[in-house]
Amino acid sequence: MNPRADGLVRSSAELGLMAGEETMSTNTEGCARLESEAQIVGDKLVIALRISTLAHAARHSDYFDHCAEAGSPLKITDEALFAKSVAYALNAEEEDGSTPITRMLDKAFEHVCEQGEDGVEEA
Repeated sequence: MNPRADGLVRSSAELGLMAGEETMSTNTEGCARLESEAQIVGDKLVIALRISTLAHAARHSDYFDHCAEAGSPLKITDEALFAKSVAYALNAEEEDGSTPITRMLDKAFEHVCEQGEDGVEEA
């Protein structure tokens, strides 16, 4: 992984895009459900989506809709800065040390176990 000028670390997917490699289909542009992906890259689970897709998903989120209906519509003024803010929020720790990412992973672990998916069994 390579550090960026802002101190964040570039992901394998980001490095691939910088090298001109296309890692996601372009026919799904803007659809977070189709354009986001979780995959194994080396020995890491990598979750990736384009910044433009993140912004599109936010603009069409329940929260943005609720704000608009309440008379306080929101507007993303800088997608890259918004993405950095979302990354910060995803890593924000609660008092118990959990983050939105760890809570998402807890739900995924539960789903895998309850559905009898591969790689786990009762001890």
